[in-house]
Amino acid sequence: MSDTANQMTATLLVEIPRRFPGTRVWRQNSGALKDSTGRVVRYGIVGGGDISGIIGPGGKRIEIEVKAGRDKIREQQINFARMILAAGGIYLLCHDVEATLRELGERL
Repeated sequence: MSDTANQMTATLLVEIPRRFPGTRVWRQNSGALKDSTGRVVRYGIVGGGDISGIIGPGGKRIEIEVKAGRDKIREQQINFARMILAAGGIYLLCHDVEATLRELGERL
């Protein structure tokens, strides 16, 4: 049985700072909901990764989009990835936790 995106995200949030000291990562939620008046309230960054963070001490930005099963990356996520990469940050698309951790190590 394969891990869900939530399980993979939780594992990465623990393993990244453990394996790469000085790196800070957090879960970055986005979406929309209706408040008590029925007004739609949006939160988060459209296209942003599931995990966001900073690699110290230089402050390089990291974004990780986690996909499980047949999940596919959306156009907004591709555009966000391009922006992060163009600014010198690291963007990873995770389908496998260990492969993503190896790739992060190679990019650091």
